[in-house]
Amino acid sequence: MQPPMMTRHHRRIRRAKLRARSELDIFQWDKHQFAQQDFTIPASYDTLERIDYAKVSREEFIERYEEKSLPVVIRGVMEGWGACKNWNSETFLKKYYSQPFKVGEDDDGNNVYVKMKYFLKYAETDGLKDDSPLYIFDSGFVKRKLTAVQKKRISGSSSSSSSSSSSDRKTKKKSDSNGSSSSPISTSKRESTSDEDDDSESEKETDKDKDATVGSKRARSNSPSNGSANKVIRVFGKRASRKREDSSDRESAKDKSIKREEEHASTLLNDFSVPKYFKDDLFQLAGDRRRPPYRWFVVGGPRSGTGIHIDPLGTSAWNTLTTGHKRWCLFPPGISKSLYDPVMKPFDREAVSWFHHVYPRFAANDFALAKQYGMIEVIQGPGETMFVPGGWPHIVMNLDFTIAITQNFCSPTNFEAVWLYTRHARPKLAKKFQAEIERLYNKTGRCFYKDLLVKCRSLAYVPMLPMSTDDSSSSSSSSSSSSDSDGDVTSTDSESDIGEICMCHKCKKKRRKELRRANKDKKGDKSERSDRSEKRSDKSSDKSD
Repeated sequence: MQPPMMTRHHRRIRRAKLRARSELDIFQWDKHQFAQQDFTIPASYDTLERIDYAKVSREEFIERYEEKSLPVVIRGVMEGWGACKNWNSETFLKKYYSQPFKVGEDDDGNNVYVKMKYFLKYAETDGLKDDSPLYIFDSGFVKRKLTAVQKKRISGSSSSSSSSSSSDRKTKKKSDSNGSSSSPISTSKRESTSDEDDDSESEKETDKDKDATVGSKRARSNSPSNGSANKVIRVFGKRASRKREDSSDRESAKDKSIKREEEHASTLLNDFSVPKYFKDDLFQLAGDRRRPPYRWFVVGGPRSGTGIHIDPLGTSAWNTLTTGHKRWCLFPPGISKSLYDPVMKPFDREAVSWFHHVYPRFAANDFALAKQYGMIEVIQGPGETMFVPGGWPHIVMNLDFTIAITQNFCSPTNFEAVWLYTRHARPKLAKKFQAEIERLYNKTGRCFYKDLLVKCRSLAYVPMLPMSTDDSSSSSSSSSSSSDSDGDVTSTDSESDIGEICMCHKCKKKRRKELRRANKDKKGDKSERSDRSEKRSDKSSDKSD
């Protein structure tokens, strides 16, 4: 039953919550009252080393930190970035008002999206009360291809808005022929009201007005050029009537809507650059189609974050924070998972639940357990970049409203570990990877590719490494805690042979569907057997009678 004052914003957020975390009732998102607790820590707890981006060279960074697999905080990376002035709530609301961003996954592995305007409003209202709010963790913000449903939605919205605009012109024509004209004030009132009722019309209005920003509700002016319906115009060098312009307007509006949906991320991509320490991303050789998700645009309110995890395929990661503060806890490789990631019933696997339930164990007795196992605590501030080496379990929670960009990478330094993980979990990707290295070596003859090829061949008979705790970097807080069904296949499942099972998202999703079908068939067989046994018992009882 919906509340009496359910607005469009509430309906969209409600639907996203139900899909992203189906195990939670819509009214249980604040059942633990974590919003009443303070999760900040004193600055003295943060003992991780800080370095200056301008003073430490690339070679020195690799020698001191990457080769030794040591985390570090880097200052000064954001100098010259467009994100310094463009990444804030006001700019996002203007630029990406109606653009969808990923906030989680449903039980079938499908992405859950929320428009930026709804998410920002949620972060300022209900998100402040939820235990672990929804969290934008979008890896597809660059070159996102529209699905058939999205294109149909855009097509429908553009056609409806264009038809409404044509009907407005017809009414204007009638009013002009009768000698009566509508006032601009009343026109603006009608249009602002219709924009509040329908988001697609507001998107249409902004496409037609180049000077207006996304989401603005500017009234159309009753100019003489718009009023004359019989005016003859020139289209592609030919003379055409106003009706010809209407059809071309509909097509151009549809193209503009689709183009805006696909190109909105390019501006985000232009607002930052990869730091000099992490330029060598060898996964680029495998191509964008094969390589796993590696770059995420991150926006979230307080208490949102990612649960305890290890970055996928043995890759290292960097995380640059533009706004807000993040709280980190990191553990050195080799620690038992049962120690840093125990069962937290009745709590879920959200970051805030970990800090509430597990962290006090490490902090007890003057941090005796934390010192014993080398736990590192970090408070990341605006403008700082966190470097996390491969194999380090870590957890991140936002202390306030944060905006960040994070990326996983494979460098020549960690190539051997990444290769062993990839050969185990993504055999098709590994074959493509090695084939591309061989091709580049035969084409260029560079020693760089020769060394990589020698490493691949020398590791051919090395046993497979155990996989990390997550098949991919934890997505949003809402998706990381979703309970796994019995039929789900995770990256921790072992393979019977190299190349037999592919652990990519597409293949895992296919296997999940097959397992669900098999479970349904089993249930159907059981019901048929029970029916047969009942019939037999009935017959036996009849014979006895």
